Amino acid sequence: MSENTFNVIGGRVQVDITDKNMKATVSIKAPTNDSEPELVLQDVLVTLKVAGVKFGINEKLIGKYLADKKWDQLFVVAEGVYPTVGNDAIFGYNFSTTKSLKPQITDDGHIDYKEINVICSANKDDLLVKKIAATQGTSGTDVFGNELPGKFGKDFNITAGAGTYKDPKDASIIKAASDGIITYNPKSLIVEVQKLYAIPGCVDFSTGNVHVKSSVDVGGDVKTGFSITTPYDINVKGRIEHAEIICDGNLNVKGGIVGDGKQIIKVGGDIHTGYIRDQHIICHGGVYAGTEISGSIIESGDDVTLVKPDGRIVGGKIVASSKIVAGGAGNKYDVPTLLEVGVNFTHREKYLKKYEMINEAHTQAETIKKKIDLMDESLPDPGMNNAYKALKDQHKAAIEHWERMCADLKEIEKDYFNVDNPVVMIMKTVFNGVTVKIRHAVYEVKQDMTHVMFKLNGDQIECSPIK
Repeated sequence: MSENTFNVIGGRVQVDITDKNMKATVSIKAPTNDSEPELVLQDVLVTLKVAGVKFGINEKLIGKYLADKKWDQLFVVAEGVYPTVGNDAIFGYNFSTTKSLKPQITDDGHIDYKEINVICSANKDDLLVKKIAATQGTSGTDVFGNELPGKFGKDFNITAGAGTYKDPKDASIIKAASDGIITYNPKSLIVEVQKLYAIPGCVDFSTGNVHVKSSVDVGGDVKTGFSITTPYDINVKGRIEHAEIICDGNLNVKGGIVGDGKQIIKVGGDIHTGYIRDQHIICHGGVYAGTEISGSIIESGDDVTLVKPDGRIVGGKIVASSKIVAGGAGNKYDVPTLLEVGVNFTHREKYLKKYEMINEAHTQAETIKKKIDLMDESLPDPGMNNAYKALKDQHKAAIEHWERMCADLKEIEKDYFNVDNPVVMIMKTVFNGVTVKIRHAVYEVKQDMTHVMFKLNGDQIECSPIK
């Protein structure tokens, strides 16, 4: 849309200023008769001068339009230089900002699982974060020759949370106020140093249940019937036995996790442990077990990986967002084992709830249909019966309700199955009795296979050898 319009030379040259004074366009009208003088470059330049245009004029282009007699065609004869946007503020971190150091899995299935440390600690007055401020971009110029200042990049700050402070000599630096465990939330941009709650022995009758707002270090086991709850990390040097664990950070268990199917372990970060047996786990991060996951229900928002070459999954149900990797799956006794990938963990609860509602609606419709069928058989003229008519109306409404929920489910599935390249990799043997599910597709293993990868090919699961 034109912001200003100028006409000179008998109205034959029209100049329009557009794009917030960043462009000047010209339209040259054809002569009305042969006696009218021919326009030259200077005529157009005079019009531009009257309009105030003095920067970015393309005289060569004007000359070409005049020579080619391109009348009544709008073209850009001058364009300013746009100001640029500077760099966003960035932060230098003196600690790892990832929730855990995952074992790296290559395309050929090799697992590089070295000694890791999932806890980042700090000493008093250690440098934690240094901010590099946003910068201003280069200036520009509009077609009137006015300088336009460059724009600043996005500026944001990290909050110095509990256990930290800003350096009084340099507010861009955050330091540790005390010794402790570094926690960083990339969503809320808060860095904290939490003092470690250390338990030299076991969590048992000598300690009671542990509910703290700090990282927890357990020197022994977490015994049967006890619990640990914290918004931070938990490090257990022994094992967890039939206990309840709830943490928003990472769970690191040097021994293993043994359950009885009654307790649920809920973890916001990753889990690293030696083994998992008969345990229900809901983990928003990845689950990394050394030797075995058996008889367990695992729901992971990332990968589920058996990190030892002979690590195996036997029985139970393993659901991972993107990848399941193990040495073996199932056993020679054909124990049922379900391996599922390709689901977005953040939409899982919504999907399962809707799926359950659909089943209930279908059951309700079927129950009404059976009553209608019974009346069809027993009544001579059921269409004249008011109760029969009411049942027919109820059945129609139930079917329509079921169809609406099925349509809703399809919309939810767009997010629920939005996972790139989900895969199941079994490095040694996958036994008969194992079922692989990727999104909607299901593959039942009917005979033992070795070194195999399961992935989607269209709507079907294909298995291919791992080289």
